[in-house]
Amino acid sequence: MDEFKNILTFVSGQIKENRLLNYAAQLSYTVLLAFIPLVMLVYNLVNWFFADLNDRVLNTLQSLLPSFLMPLIETASHNANGPQTSAWSNLVFGFLILHLSVSAVRSLIITITKVMGVPETRNYLVLWELGFVYLLFFIALFLVFIALYLFTQKIITSAFEYMSLGTLLIRYWRLFSLILIAAYLALTLTLLYMYAPPKRLSFLSALPGSIFVSLGWLCVTLSYDGFIQNYFDIHSLTLIFEGPFSFIIVIYCISLVLIFGSVVNLYFEDAGGISHEKKR
Repeated sequence: MDEFKNILTFVSGQIKENRLLNYAAQLSYTVLLAFIPLVMLVYNLVNWFFADLNDRVLNTLQSLLPSFLMPLIETASHNANGPQTSAWSNLVFGFLILHLSVSAVRSLIITITKVMGVPETRNYLVLWELGFVYLLFFIALFLVFIALYLFTQKIITSAFEYMSLGTLLIRYWRLFSLILIAAYLALTLTLLYMYAPPKRLSFLSALPGSIFVSLGWLCVTLSYDGFIQNYFDIHSLTLIFEGPFSFIIVIYCISLVLIFGSVVNLYFEDAGGISHEKKR
């Protein structure tokens, strides 16, 4: 309990000293520009290689993500299925999406570096190259996760049906899905926190922040599914924030939580350094 209070005190101090709210605003701005176009690009890539898989991917995301995030995904998929344009228009639009997406990842790298207090030694071109490489890596990791999830779902469904435990599977599959996505999120963010700063963090140094973000995601989703949507009229409340404003709020909150993950890593790294000095 004392450790939790120390973390909260440290985070509140960092918010005042390092302008974390401003960092989150800057990061959310670039993410807002890139989010829907990037989802459109990934949707078209999946549709290009696996024409019958898009509906399954959307259904999978619907089972994994909280319902308040699905309108964002559905908007991107509807835009991707819109009127077809010429090859040159698609090429120009593709480069624009790539530019915006790399800018968002680059902004995330720079923000994590600032929050960790590590001096930036990489030049402009290197940061763009890192943004491009990380973007491709995260897209590939996302597609691999979706494929593994669908494969796991098929295997477990067959096993439970064979044992006549289909009702039990339906009851607990949602919980299993949320735990699975939390583990995937923790792994992805650990890699991000490890390799974003110029000074590489160890796996254990980057793990606390990713666990913090993943547990936060899990708690919010479970609270929404099990309590909020059953006892509160969320639809009436969200009518006030319909349209782009709700999108901005969601992206800003996600950016802020990612930054808080970096602050948690910084706290444990400083605590580890202090304890190491005491031992010496």
